[in-house]
Amino acid sequence: MFKTETILFPEDRKEDNAAILARLKTSIQSHADGPVFIIGSWQTGDFPHVYAAAVRHYSIDPGTPFAILVVQAAGFGTSTLLADIRFAIAPICTQMNGNFMLMHTNAISKNRAIAAMTELMKLDNAREPYDATFWAETAVQSMTQGQPLTPVWGALVRGESPDHFKDYTDVCQSFMQAYVAKFGMSTGREQFVCLWGRTSGSPTPARALGGANPQYDSSERGNHQLCKAIKTGVPRLKAIFTVGDGFHFLTMGLPYVFDLGAFWKRMGTVKGRFQENGFFDYMTAFYDCDVVHVGTKSGGMDTLGIWGQKVVFIDSMRSPEITKGRVAAWSTPSLQPVAISEMPTPLGKAIEQAREIGQPFKTTFSSEKQLSAMNEIADVLSLDDLFKQQDLDKVVAAVSDMFG
Repeated sequence: MFKTETILFPEDRKEDNAAILARLKTSIQSHADGPVFIIGSWQTGDFPHVYAAAVRHYSIDPGTPFAILVVQAAGFGTSTLLADIRFAIAPICTQMNGNFMLMHTNAISKNRAIAAMTELMKLDNAREPYDATFWAETAVQSMTQGQPLTPVWGALVRGESPDHFKDYTDVCQSFMQAYVAKFGMSTGREQFVCLWGRTSGSPTPARALGGANPQYDSSERGNHQLCKAIKTGVPRLKAIFTVGDGFHFLTMGLPYVFDLGAFWKRMGTVKGRFQENGFFDYMTAFYDCDVVHVGTKSGGMDTLGIWGQKVVFIDSMRSPEITKGRVAAWSTPSLQPVAISEMPTPLGKAIEQAREIGQPFKTTFSSEKQLSAMNEIADVLSLDDLFKQQDLDKVVAAVSDMFG
């Protein structure tokens, strides 16, 4: 049974750390008969790990309840996330007769949310996303290429959910005329690369310190290099689909490139990263095409991985050991990391250089001073926005191997 509980902090208590912590402790302790995974609404990259942990949990111990607590921070909405959780877990509960509780709060400041979550992790049944990675390891390692982590998800997107099936069909049809005009009709099973741009870590006027893991952002010139290198190294490709933003108009003009852009914005009903990426399960199943996704390390790449897609994601040789451990736990023949020597943005290179000399960097900038220091390193060292040739060669080799 799938249940929900909304935890509302009164306006006069949203700045009271003790009251926030006490309320959350009460909720977690009321579910002491099973694990409660605690995650902040800004930790979008970690959610596929929690979904996978739930699948693994119910496959081996359906009688023990499982719960997720989403702590919402101001500026980080939860509506699409909550919809994703329901989509990913409710049908599993039904199939396995499992008990699940989704708890979520209203918005408090991010600093207060982090402070509360740090204290909550001291409770016996509290778990964090790091734990989810290893809970799910066995399930992910045993996945069948081309099939989602649980057959329930595949059945939903391939027809059992009319809303999903219609949205995915409509998206495909919306691209069809332009695609056929450029590439013609398909002639058998063909090969494609989806190249994902990432700019979500970069500072913007609306988010002065940027988002999570800015070192994993891509660059326009780097993406252009990557497109050309992949097509040269895998000449049998029918096309390279660019996905997201961060692509130069010259890249869009290449004869073998077709832009899917923000394809998810063409969906009428389906919302949420997890469900949106289910589009590719639909596409590869119904159009019988062989697709490899390429992008920098992110939760989006992990999400595609548990949808059963072939994924080559770009990581850094300088990643912290804790990151390397999580990457290794989910490395499979279909989900392959490629560790490169330098990231393709000046800021990314600066963060990696700073790590080498012992300056810590976790996942986000905590102050304008820290951001300015990294930008200064980039300027002083004249760091560029390109891949090294040796790194391009590694990525292309991994893509070619993935096709077989």
